[in-house]
Amino acid sequence: MKHLAYIVLAVNVALFAIMAIVLPLGFEENDDVMMCMISNGTYTGTPDCHLVYINVLYGWMLSVLYSLTTAIEWYTLAFAILHILSMSVIVYCVLTTPNRAQWEKILWLIILYVLWARIIIALQFTTTAGFVCLAGCMLLLRESKKARWSGVAFVVVAALIRFYAAGLVGLLMAPIILYTYRLEWRKYMAIAMMLTAVVGCRIANHMVYDHDPEWKYFRSYNQLRAQLNDNPNAYKMTTAQLPEGIDAMDYQLLLRFIPDAEQIDLPAIRQLSATVGEVPFKQQLSNLHRLDKYAVEVTILLALLILMILTTGNRSKYIFLILYTLFIVVLIIHVSLDGFLKNRVFICMLLPLLATDFMLLPNTTGLKRRWGIGVALVILSGWYVYQIVDERISADYNRYVWTHLQQPLLEYMPEDAYVTTIGTSMMMESTNPWHVWPYSFRKYTLGWLTWSPFNKELGHSYRTMLNDKMYVFTDVNYVHEHTALQRVCEQIEKHYGVPSTIEWKCRNGKYALVKVKVAE
Repeated sequence: MKHLAYIVLAVNVALFAIMAIVLPLGFEENDDVMMCMISNGTYTGTPDCHLVYINVLYGWMLSVLYSLTTAIEWYTLAFAILHILSMSVIVYCVLTTPNRAQWEKILWLIILYVLWARIIIALQFTTTAGFVCLAGCMLLLRESKKARWSGVAFVVVAALIRFYAAGLVGLLMAPIILYTYRLEWRKYMAIAMMLTAVVGCRIANHMVYDHDPEWKYFRSYNQLRAQLNDNPNAYKMTTAQLPEGIDAMDYQLLLRFIPDAEQIDLPAIRQLSATVGEVPFKQQLSNLHRLDKYAVEVTILLALLILMILTTGNRSKYIFLILYTLFIVVLIIHVSLDGFLKNRVFICMLLPLLATDFMLLPNTTGLKRRWGIGVALVILSGWYVYQIVDERISADYNRYVWTHLQQPLLEYMPEDAYVTTIGTSMMMESTNPWHVWPYSFRKYTLGWLTWSPFNKELGHSYRTMLNDKMYVFTDVNYVHEHTALQRVCEQIEKHYGVPSTIEWKCRNGKYALVKVKVAE
C-alpha cells in the first residue's frame, strides 16, 4: 500500500505541474492577490498575518516563511502543496475502497480530476479549503486510527484557510460519517478533537482582531459589508425601505463596492443588515431563479441519487439516501434565499456530494443502472471540461488586458501613491501567482479595505479621493455623466461641501487613471 501511495503522490505532482503550466494556474479573485500582497509584505512593507478572510494563525505561518525569504511566493506554493497532498489522499482512498468495481473507481476519478483542473485554472482560497476538507473527511472514514487523526489535521488546516468553506464540506460529509461510524464511540474522539481545534483556532482569530480596536472595527465593518454585497435582497431595497438617515445614493454606491464609511458607518451598516434580513419570504423565494445556471449539475446529481435509491436493497441505506437527498435540496434553497450561490461555493458542495455517491453506491447494480450512472458522470465531466475551456479563453483575454492595458497605467503612478477603483474592472487576478512582488504600487483603498488599519485615515470616506497622492482606476466610460464616479463627486459636495472635478492623468482606449480634484 505504501508503494501505491508514493505512486499516487508522484503522479499528482506531475499532473499539477502540467496543469499549472498548460492551463495555466491563476487566481480567480482579486481577494487572493491582496491577501498574498499582505502576507508577503508588498502591501504593508513587511509580512503581516492579518489576511482578513484567512485565519491569522495561517497568516502568521506565511509571514514567518516570507520573513525567511521572499524569493518564493509562499502563498501560492502552500496552496499548491495542499492541493497535491489532498488530491493524493482522495485518490488513494478511492483506489483502496473495498467492494467497489473498477469501473466505479475509474468514473469517479475522471470527474474528480476534471473538477481539480477546474479549480486549478482559477485557484481560490475557498475552493482550496473545500478540497483540503474533503481529503480530511475521506481520511476520517478510514478504519485506521492513524488515518483518522491525519484527517483531523487536514480539516483543521482547511478551516484555517476558509472556515465557511470547510464548514460547508464538513456539513455535507457529516451524514455519511455518522452513518459509517454509527455507535462506535471511540471513532468520535477524533471528531471531538477536530471540532475543539477548529473552534479554538476560530476563537484565537477573533481574539487577535478584537485585541486592537482598529482591527476589531474593521473586521466587524467588512463582515457586514460583504454580507450586503453578497445578498441579492440588498439590491431590491427601495429608498422607502432604507433606515432613517441612510442616503439612497450612498447605499447604491456601497452596493457597487464604493463605500463611504463616514456616511455609512458601523452602526448604520448594522441597521442596513437588519433591514435586509427582514425582507419578506416571498421576495426571498424570487432569488431561486438564479439556480438555473446550475441546472445541468443539479439534474445530474439528483438523477444519481434517485438511481442509488432505486438500486439499493438495504432498508436503512434506502431511508438514509432519501433523507440525504432532501437535506441537499433544502440546503441549496436555504443558501440561495439570501445569498448568491457562487460557482466556487457550488463546487465546494459538489465535491462531497460526489464523494457520498461513491461511498454509498450499491455494490451490485443492474446493467441499465450502471449505464445510467456512467452516462451521468460522463456528461458531468464533459460539462466541466467545457467550463475549463471557457475559463481558459476568458483567462487568456483577462491576462492580456491586465498586462497590456491595465498594468502600464498603474506603473504610471509614483511609488508612494494610493489607488482606488470604480467598479470591478481591475483584473489583478491575472497577476502571475508565482511572483506577485513586482506589482508594488501597493496601497489600495476603499472596497473591502475600507477602514483597514493598514491605510489609517486614507480609506474611510470619499474625501480620501481628494488626497493629492490618490489616483482612481476606472473604465473610461465610468468617467462620463451619470456614472458612479460622477455620483461620488456629487456626494463629496453634498456631504462635505467641497465641489470637485475629474482630472485625466493617464488613459488608453479602455481604462484610465484619474484624480478627483477640488474644483477651482
